[in-house]
Amino acid sequence: MSSLWLLNLLLLIQPAFQVSDSDSFLIYNENLKLCIQSQKSGSIIVDNCDEDNEWQHFKWVSDDQVLNMGVKLCLAVPSKSNLVALTLSPCNETSELQKWECRNESLLALEQGDLFLNPEGGQKSRLILSKVATSKSTWKIYGTKDSLCSKAYEDDEFFWTKNHWTGNLYQINSRSALTWYQARKSCRQQNAELLSITSLHEQAYLTGLINSMTAAYWIGLISFDAESGWQWVGDRPFRYLNWAPGSPSPETEKLCGSMLSNNGNWENDKCHQKLGYICKKENSSLDVSFIPSDGLKPIKCPDGWAAFAGHCYCLKRDLKTWKNALWSCREEDGDLISIHSIEEYSFVISQLGYQSTDLLWIGLNDQKIPKYYEWSDGSTVRLTKWQKGKPAHINDEQSACVIMNGESGYWADYFCEEELGFICKREPLGFLPEEPENADPNCKKGWKRHGSYCYLISQTSATFSEANTFCETNKGSLASVENRYEQAFLTSLIGLRSEKYFWIGLSDVQQQGTFKWINRDNVLFTDWNSGMPGEQSGCVAMRTGTAAGLWDVVNCKEKAAFICKKWAETMTTTPAPSTIPPPPCPEGWLQSPYRSVCFKAYTSNMLTWFEARDFCRAIGGDLASANSEEKFGLYHQFRRNCWVGLIKLEPDKGFTWSDGFPQVDYEPYLYSSRHVRDEGCVAAYIRFMGLALSSCENVFCWICQIKRGAQLKPEPRSDIEYLFRRIEDGWIEYKGKEYYFSNEQTSLERAREFCKKHGGDLTVIESRSEWQFVWRYSKCYGSAYYIGLILGLDRKFSWLDGTPVTFAMWAPNEPNFSNDEETCVYMNRDSGLWYDINCGTKNRFICERHNSSVRSTPAPTTPAPVGGCADGWLFFDKKCFQFFGLNEEERKNWSDARTACRNLGGNLATIPNKATQAFFMVHLESASIDPWIGLNDIIREESFLWTDGSEVYYTNWASGFPSYGDCVFIIKRTGNSGGKWRDGPCSARKSYICQRNSDPALPYFETTIPASGYFHFGNSSYFFIGNKMTWEDARKKCNSEQSELASIWNPYIESFLWLKVLKYGEPVWIGLTSNTNGEQYTWINNRRLMYTNWAPEEPKHKIACVFMDLEGHWKTGTCNETYLFICEQHHGAFPTEAPQLPGKCPPPPEDDGRAWVPFRAHCYKFYPAWEPWWQTAFRCSYFGGTLASIEDLAELDFLLEYTRQFNKENFGLDCSKI
Repeated sequence: MSSLWLLNLLLLIQPAFQVSDSDSFLIYNENLKLCIQSQKSGSIIVDNCDEDNEWQHFKWVSDDQVLNMGVKLCLAVPSKSNLVALTLSPCNETSELQKWECRNESLLALEQGDLFLNPEGGQKSRLILSKVATSKSTWKIYGTKDSLCSKAYEDDEFFWTKNHWTGNLYQINSRSALTWYQARKSCRQQNAELLSITSLHEQAYLTGLINSMTAAYWIGLISFDAESGWQWVGDRPFRYLNWAPGSPSPETEKLCGSMLSNNGNWENDKCHQKLGYICKKENSSLDVSFIPSDGLKPIKCPDGWAAFAGHCYCLKRDLKTWKNALWSCREEDGDLISIHSIEEYSFVISQLGYQSTDLLWIGLNDQKIPKYYEWSDGSTVRLTKWQKGKPAHINDEQSACVIMNGESGYWADYFCEEELGFICKREPLGFLPEEPENADPNCKKGWKRHGSYCYLISQTSATFSEANTFCETNKGSLASVENRYEQAFLTSLIGLRSEKYFWIGLSDVQQQGTFKWINRDNVLFTDWNSGMPGEQSGCVAMRTGTAAGLWDVVNCKEKAAFICKKWAETMTTTPAPSTIPPPPCPEGWLQSPYRSVCFKAYTSNMLTWFEARDFCRAIGGDLASANSEEKFGLYHQFRRNCWVGLIKLEPDKGFTWSDGFPQVDYEPYLYSSRHVRDEGCVAAYIRFMGLALSSCENVFCWICQIKRGAQLKPEPRSDIEYLFRRIEDGWIEYKGKEYYFSNEQTSLERAREFCKKHGGDLTVIESRSEWQFVWRYSKCYGSAYYIGLILGLDRKFSWLDGTPVTFAMWAPNEPNFSNDEETCVYMNRDSGLWYDINCGTKNRFICERHNSSVRSTPAPTTPAPVGGCADGWLFFDKKCFQFFGLNEEERKNWSDARTACRNLGGNLATIPNKATQAFFMVHLESASIDPWIGLNDIIREESFLWTDGSEVYYTNWASGFPSYGDCVFIIKRTGNSGGKWRDGPCSARKSYICQRNSDPALPYFETTIPASGYFHFGNSSYFFIGNKMTWEDARKKCNSEQSELASIWNPYIESFLWLKVLKYGEPVWIGLTSNTNGEQYTWINNRRLMYTNWAPEEPKHKIACVFMDLEGHWKTGTCNETYLFICEQHHGAFPTEAPQLPGKCPPPPEDDGRAWVPFRAHCYKFYPAWEPWWQTAFRCSYFGGTLASIEDLAELDFLLEYTRQFNKENFGLDCSKI
């Protein structure tokens, strides 16, 4: 038999998700000759075309959605913004961010806008949306000249595998790792549902479908209800068990079910874990109604039996084993009860005399096939109502029978030999011509009795107000519902009626946002439908049909049927008996003024919502709940972020309190919070005198509540104690590893240096438990922390120590690889989720080492060989550099320049220090245009970072910069601004500097002193004298060598000489002095002082000689001091300058102190202060001069160069006199 089963199974299984040449296609860029390719990270790039690469195959899956065949996700963008990067998202037919259209047979654009698909650069560059369509915007189907839209969408079952026995369709998603909530959303957007398994055949079929794969898959198995056991989504019955050994785990946060591919067994996991998933489309023709057509006709039942929906029922309390109970029912022409609908279930617990202390056999059992539950009457299993943690099926050797018991009447598996009461069900004796008269004399005709009340089900429709007026006319009111039994009774009365709604007496008419009973009873019970009450305002009605009994908020002016309620005629209200006041709250607990409960906040630790709830329950209480009156006092007393008991386990469900307290208040902030729109479990915490939402897996303080008089139990021990176990050097020990959480912020490079210095490296997170520990600890003490995950330019991520990546906690739309430079990863404090970031950003960091690591300072490692550079590249500080774009046709915008550098194995240049800046200046002297470097603030305005991820240690901004540009270049000009940095538009075409690491395989040639002893630069040769002399002796020595003390006319010469000075490690005299003309500093060769690089607060002396220090700055000293010096031989004539005419400037007056500066036939006085024009004119007149006028370019150059030393943006025309 088993062989035949397997043969049929293999014949029926069809391959899923095969690439179909007739349907899928490659998207080809005609300009770049490249194809679009998806990445595992969810990003999109262009790369060499490969028809065998499934990640390059796409398919139209609707009229406007394009799906990638490799990851089974749709092309999308995060927003309708210019230059936003493309990504991949679960297909959503309603999302405008996934809707594409063809334009002009070659362009692909987002619908309803002019945003076109463009590659950002060349090969392996990402795809972006752009307002501008260029030659790079042209797309075709690879291998053809056809438009992308020529392969139009055809509605077929291409992505589904069909089970020909049942007609059900299945979709196996093995390459899309989603949370359970995301997976369900993906299935429902395809008019399907996460997999439910209700038969042995279906389990065998699915096992055969996935056993060749190596993954776990989300299925539609959940345990979200605090009172219910495991159930399938979509209201499918949970009748078959296939748990893996040790499953389901008792951990309270593991509420979602998954299926293992190797054997098809089930496990329970935390719903935020990311797995593959299986969708299922059921054959709707198999879903037939279980209610017979004559089920609503009046029937005749034997004495002692109750009638409902075409059957008769009898609850028997004589004790029997399950088998004997079955025979007892059959002796009365019936069977043990089978329950097929919520209406029938409600009837059983409300109208047969069921009590919460009962343990009653029902007909469900697994005696034929272990772990496969069937009704004893052979009817189809359509409904299950398991208790929490049931069915357990503890003993695999014994079959199980099912009881209903407890306050809810939910079911549990039980030993069949126990003797218990039972419920029988049978066919009726016949039909009656009309409904029998009400047998209860205390209710009028047409009213039905339940407990102390009579109820009337209307036969007409009315508005809420009209309905209540009718009920009041009959000495009642619209019905209130006090408990689950009354709810069940009303559900059994209306559930099978044809009307959609029945008014009950609840509304927020009196106080919007707070629902109250119209008869002023306290709200003690609610049974809201999905998403209710939410932001809805209005009146409440009970649903019928598939949602029978559930409550919706409806416009009060709509007409609906209704339920009236009044006291039975012999019943009278009696005053409540006097009660003894409950004892006071325990010490340290706060008493509620409105309810008999106490509250206490636990603020020394932080837990997830589930951990906090379990803690409160372990001490005899629950997480805090609050009614409309006491919530504001609760918010005021506990202002710190603390969990309360309000939770929403599913995105489309409403909020509930964990202790069962009715949710009747509308919290505006809850529904305006972004978390309500997020997928997954969210719960409430107190924040800023109100409630806010967060993921249930976040960690906060918490507030417990207990009933007054309840006995407090001991507080449970928590694993959180591990968080604070420190070892001697301040590291934290946890499960065999040691961690260090930094307080300082730094770049990733320096973070790694620290970790390695202490015997570790940046942390590797290999499991969810380790992630929770690291996140929880970091949340207590920091903000964002670097971890040891690195992203390559190919979008692949890896741990720094080479550990395989088996666990990840990416935030939505991460990693997004923004600006193609976010290659490091940090963990967010608030959510614990991971984000990619530029490695140069300063963050805290987490180190990790094994506790066997040597904690002393590790032995120094042998330095790696320096290596050399290829031809055409310049070596400096273990890097190789090359200048590009010296010709107009080779110049590029910033992005293309970076791509060009990367294609050469490097990146745009980084300038980490002044020495590298000087090196560039030396080689810029011969360049003709400003070159791009790697600094930019594209990702975040005014936060400039190096594109290779280096930390920003050094900057050299020009005056007034940075401004409003995003990309940075070096200014190529003479004067003090030469070599400074400016930011500008990234689209400008400029030259650029590439850098890459030196190659150890190439020889390194250290620069040597030429045989002549002279270094040549520009139009001069320079000679360094290694003996210290006075300034005058140094000049004489240079003169003896037919040279002069060196003059520095521009920043390029300055940089060249300073790099040489660094090698000597001593200050040097230069040819600048004020000895020759009294108080005015001039070059010894009479060249005018057009460029200066004074150290701060220099020049200090009026008469002195000048030397260059090891920082490259100029300082004054007495000419008798001794320093090394530099001689210069200038080749060619100096530029001609207008002669200085005879004469002498006047000395400065005692009340001013500012010297007059000579130039040609005039003297000038400079004032670096802001003054009105009239005041400056008066000042100049007072000193015998006038505001300066400019007669030619030479005079303008003189004024510009002299004013630069004051670091002022603007100068008025200074004082001058003849």
